Amino acid sequence: MDEGLHDSAATEQVPATAPGTPLAGRIRPEMILGALGRLERAMTAHTEWLKDWHQRVFCGDPQAASADAVDTAGRCPLGDWYHGRQHRAMADNPVFARVGDKLDDLYGRAHAIEDVARQGRDIPSGDYGTFMTVVLELNTLIRQLEKDTWNRLANIDPLTGIGNRQAMRTHLEIENERNWRSGRPCCIALVDLDYFKRVNDTYGHAAGDMVLQVVATVLADCVRPYDRAFRYGGEEFVLCLPDTDTATAEAVVDRVRQKIADTVASPSEGQVIRVTASFGVAPLTQEGGIDLALGHADAAMYEAKGQGRNRVCVWRPAAN
Repeated sequence: MDEGLHDSAATEQVPATAPGTPLAGRIRPEMILGALGRLERAMTAHTEWLKDWHQRVFCGDPQAASADAVDTAGRCPLGDWYHGRQHRAMADNPVFARVGDKLDDLYGRAHAIEDVARQGRDIPSGDYGTFMTVVLELNTLIRQLEKDTWNRLANIDPLTGIGNRQAMRTHLEIENERNWRSGRPCCIALVDLDYFKRVNDTYGHAAGDMVLQVVATVLADCVRPYDRAFRYGGEEFVLCLPDTDTATAEAVVDRVRQKIADTVASPSEGQVIRVTASFGVAPLTQEGGIDLALGHADAAMYEAKGQGRNRVCVWRPAAN
């Protein structure tokens, strides 16, 4: 067996994923696409519901009776979508909560107008105008939610479910700007899996993909709540550690390094793969910017490789 690559019996304690288990805790691209599809279908049904509601209220159309059952439940089709459980990929967007508030407003105004119509009284034009304003505002929020979700999809690595290189660049630019304004420290860490080519050569690329997924989960779940993990490319990842000096970053990253070393992947029954990673830490400075910080982290990571792998090295400027 190659140094740095371990295949153990499946009878040992395995703290990671069972064979075939999907990536826990990550929002995968297929989840986002599914959520977008369900929202689009809900909006189509909502448009039909709105048409039937108008016919029932203003025309007394008996053909709109199918809408009564939906309305009696206190929700329209869009409300059924909102209160369902199939939109996890959108629920953390602040716009999502605003959609819920706007739906509640819509229900309240719709029921108030229906009550007036049932009493045979004329519906005040101001009340109807406000109702339609709410309808348009709801549509605007839904389109914003869709746009944000499509943008999120473009920034997710399709294999691991964490941010991709484009998302990393955007995030580091924000942190660099914050660093420039506030002077608060920020560090990045470049992560490179040790002997990863041997994983692919020994077990196949499907097993290698699972290892990348497991490592991505460790990176995303083991850092602090305000840190971010990205896939840089291949078997390389980047951690962004805001409000963190190099000493603290080294300690945080070393805990992540140990967690990766303790974690296993099980791509098939009876197969357990362990990997390690080398880390290079560097500060994101006002003077150097993103590219220089990445270069320094890369140099530190190669230093870690040279010192035996499975370790953390911090970039420090050369002595004069």
